[in-house]
Amino acid sequence: MTRLEVNRRGFLRMAGAAAVGFPYLVSSSALGGAGSTAASERITLGFIGAGKQSKHLMRSFLNSRGTQVLAACDVDKLKLARGKKIVEDHYKGKGRSVQCAAYGDYREIVGRDDIDAVVISTPDHWHAITVIESAKAGKDIYCEKPLCQTIKEARAMVNAVRRYGRVFQVGSMQRSDWHFRLGCELVQNGYIGELKHVTVGVGGAPNDDKLPAMPVPDYLDWEMWLGPALWRPYHSELSPHLSWDGFPHWRNHPSFGGGGMTDWGAHHFDIAQWGMGMDESGPVEIIPPDGKDVKVLTYKYASGVTMTRDSANGVLFTG
Repeated sequence: MTRLEVNRRGFLRMAGAAAVGFPYLVSSSALGGAGSTAASERITLGFIGAGKQSKHLMRSFLNSRGTQVLAACDVDKLKLARGKKIVEDHYKGKGRSVQCAAYGDYREIVGRDDIDAVVISTPDHWHAITVIESAKAGKDIYCEKPLCQTIKEARAMVNAVRRYGRVFQVGSMQRSDWHFRLGCELVQNGYIGELKHVTVGVGGAPNDDKLPAMPVPDYLDWEMWLGPALWRPYHSELSPHLSWDGFPHWRNHPSFGGGGMTDWGAHHFDIAQWGMGMDESGPVEIIPPDGKDVKVLTYKYASGVTMTRDSANGVLFTG
């Protein structure tokens, strides 16, 4: 084994051999026995955001034998307490006593040396800052879609991940769904003939509705929730109480999200690009609707394929 080939387990084995004169007992799960993964080889995780989407992501990662959740943070104390309970109850059910640290500031997680990677599921306006700061701190990153709000933010995020040599994945989970994979494979392999047009249904843009001010709940740090966004008064539509199980409507307000255009567009436009075989490129012309000759948002590709946005949810390839 060369020096570069020594992994965590190899290092511990060599260290253990050197200490052979000092007997001690270690559980089989710690050593990776009985079908488990050794603690030394688990990827330790911190969750930045503990809302509705984080709840689903937590359960997915908790059911992976190769990961261990150490911490979570959220500006909403009730959602944070729920996330902490999900983690600790899961490990308790596995016969393990694990404490999930709970923080109100993501920097507490980013600053921990014992956390390998972060899972980011904040409102969209927080994505850029948390990704960049996590990359600087040496964390690998899973971040929910849409990636960010502007091209400038996206470039800064890509540059940070590359500069600090991190592993990064955005939550384009439809690519892992066999329905979408099969559809794209059929299109790419000519089963519908020559591709002529793609219709993508994603909903509309955000609105500028002026929500009335409401008292800030005592369990919520509203200033931290706003973070880099322009200040505005609290309204429960933006950050609802834990008892409301729908997806919060902050995504429909331009300071925090891009409406259906980015919320579903990050999924469906991605599938359209995949089906067209255009992962490394994009349209050569984008034509906004003018209410006259151009009725809907239209994209033109060098291949002659056109793509339009519709309101119905889904992706339709036409040959």
